[in-house]
This record gives sequence, C-alpha cells and structure tokens, in this order.
Amino acid sequence: MDRTAASVQARLATTQSFGGLINAMRGMAAARTERARTRIAGANAYSRTVAAAISQALALLPAGDAAASTRTSDGSGEVLWLVFGAEQGFNGGYTERVLDALPSGVPAPRIVLLGEQAKRIAHARRLRIEAHAPLVAHADAVIPASERLRRLLLDTLAERPAASVELLFGELGAGNHFELRRQRLLPLDLATLRATPAQAPRVYQPPAELLNLLAGEYVTARLARAILHSHAVENLARLSAMAAAHENVAKMGEALQAELRQRRQEAITAEVVELAAGLRSLRKRSETTPKI
Repeated sequence: MDRTAASVQARLATTQSFGGLINAMRGMAAARTERARTRIAGANAYSRTVAAAISQALALLPAGDAAASTRTSDGSGEVLWLVFGAEQGFNGGYTERVLDALPSGVPAPRIVLLGEQAKRIAHARRLRIEAHAPLVAHADAVIPASERLRRLLLDTLAERPAASVELLFGELGAGNHFELRRQRLLPLDLATLRATPAQAPRVYQPPAELLNLLAGEYVTARLARAILHSHAVENLARLSAMAAAHENVAKMGEALQAELRQRRQEAITAEVVELAAGLRSLRKRSETTPKI
C-alpha cells in the first residue's frame, strides 16, 4: 500500500472514531430528554397543587389585601427577562434562536441569562446581562437549581425593581417538537388563581403570611418547570444536531471507503504494471543474450 492510501485509511479511522463519539452523544442526549420529560409531569402536578393552595388562601383575604400581599414591582414599567439558553454546546444553534426571540429596540431589554453556553454567545453578541446562572446538566438537579434561581431573581429585583418578570424558554411538546415560550412570572395573576373553595381551609398562621409563602413556592415551582423544559429542549436540539452530524459522518465514511478502494486498486495496478515491465525486460534480455 502506498503512502496516499495509508493517509486515506488514517482519515477513515479518524472519521469512524468521530462517528462513535457522535453516537455516544446521541444516546446521552436521548436519555436526558426522556428523563426530563418524565419529571416535567411531576413539576406540572406540583405547580397545580400550589396554585390550588393559593386559591384557597386567597379566599381567606379580601381582594385588595391579597393583591397587596403579592405585589412585587414598583410600577416603573420595566420588564426583566429570565432567558433560558443552553448549558452545553453542540445543540444546533438552539441558544441563538432563544436570544433572537428577545424583544429588540431601545432601550435594550433587561436580561438575567441562564446557561454557560448562552453566556458565551451573549458576550459575543455584546448583550448586556444583569445577572447570570448556570443551568443543569441532569434533570435530577432541578430542585436546588430552581431555588438558586429564585434567590438570584429576588436579589436582582431588590437591587433594581421591575414592573414585571417574563420567562423566555423552550417548551417541550409532543414527540420531538418544541417551541419558544414567553410567559409572565411576576406579578402573579391572582385573578386566574382566585377561586371559591367548597369548604374554607383550616390554617394555623395569618392568611397574608401563608399567601406570601405559597406565592414564593409557586414561583419556585414555575422556575423548576421552565428549567426542566429548557433542559429537555436543549438535549432534544442536541439529539437533532447529532443525528445530522451522524448522517454527514456516514456519508464521509462511505466516500473515504470508496477512495481507499480506489487507491488500493491503483496501487495493485501499478504493481502489476511494474511486474509486467520487469518480465518484458527479462524476456528481452534473454532474447538478446548470445547463446554459447
């Protein structure tokens, strides 16, 4: 085998190794997506449970007192965006899609950005970020991550209040589909939570204090839900990107296999031609040699 064929074979071996890495990443992304999908149902159920508790607590307060006890803004008109990007790379441009969905214009939006890869891309775009926090690499870490995010949000609002807080995240749909969502987080829409319970609940603390505790828990539950959806969508986007990469690597491998066969055939042909030339030379020499 000549040196050119050896070079092609080395490239083929590298491509095959890269294909194995892509398959491993595909499997990991698929497993993480499904793990997050199973936990989303639990997060939804918990959010509904806390919302039902809030509706019962609201029934214990006059409407004016309930609104005052959950007020979180100063009426300045500013919106603070919680933007859920990607924690890791190789996601087919998912973070770029999230950042493109931010409102444009002047003044620039206030942003609390989530995700390490999202932070790098935002810096490259020269976006101004008020605060940043990492997202999760595994769905099992969503509870402590949501609590940290809630504290970060409260600290950011304490330093500079806002009229409202909006979520921007990828929401997992049926099958392998997702879409970007904008949802109001704060102030809470008490009109949709207020309901008249069939029986007044029994409480052991002041209703206003109970309502504030439940409102904080409800915010944490919604943050946990957004984190889970964002984590699932990031891995779903990665799964799609790795599927496309696998197809490209497979085509590249087939092309290299064909080139390697061609190079080997050329080498064999060259050896046959060289051998035939040698035989002709020997035959000619034996014919011209004088016989004794």
